[in-house]
Amino acid sequence: MPDLLFLGPKGTYSEIGAYKALGIFGDGYVLKPISTIPKIVDLVDKGKYEAGVLPFENSIEGIVRSTIDNIYLSDVKIVAEIDIKIEHCLISRYCDKAEIKHIISHPQALAQCQRYIVENFDENIDLIPENSTARAAEMLLEKDNTYCAIASLNIAEDLKLNVLDKNIGDIKENKTRFVLISKKELNLGKKNRTSIAFNTKNEPGALLKILQILYKYKLNLSFLESRPSKKVFGEYNFFADIDCGLNDMILAIDEIKKECNNFKFLGSYPFL
Repeated sequence: MPDLLFLGPKGTYSEIGAYKALGIFGDGYVLKPISTIPKIVDLVDKGKYEAGVLPFENSIEGIVRSTIDNIYLSDVKIVAEIDIKIEHCLISRYCDKAEIKHIISHPQALAQCQRYIVENFDENIDLIPENSTARAAEMLLEKDNTYCAIASLNIAEDLKLNVLDKNIGDIKENKTRFVLISKKELNLGKKNRTSIAFNTKNEPGALLKILQILYKYKLNLSFLESRPSKKVFGEYNFFADIDCGLNDMILAIDEIKKECNNFKFLGSYPFL
């Protein structure tokens, strides 16, 4: 029975995304938590596991750099997109919020709840970053009544922790986009998004030429991000999502390639 990898430990939002993917796959997969994003990409890239679920972009905090960088450096492809609504909770072993002096969570979760923290705690509150919201919740099992965590309702219920406040994020429509990666063509549905990466020529208007090609073929650019090439200081790779399947942009890609030093196809996929 094949494993579907996700960014662990159990109880993370990545696991919630993996469960959503599992609903498409059926009962043929088993969820397996892995501690880091590079390890997930490496295991799938080497063919040791068939697929993995990774956080790609948060609607508040933006791109997950480790995901986009490691996908680019591998031969895996994005084969599906999974959007999950993020609803952070304040959780603790105890019930008295007035006693709390320390808050543990993933740095992004802490950032997404800044207003709540300012309004509910004084300036001396100790914010403790941890690798995941699930790990933050697990740490409470060994802490006293001055500690709490920001994590999901799922992990609070799994660990039998008290939920002091629900949906405490500053923006209530907070979502994270997860991507399903694989080296296999999984045929999960109609492909309605295509991801590419490219490195433009170092000359004025180089990026504009790419955008003009997309405009020429009436292709909607829904995402554009730049990341250092890690080869030459000041040189960048661009990552783009276009809202159509690969077959609908073959001519555009042929023209884009002519304007680039490097071009990489990252996947054409459906929304799950």
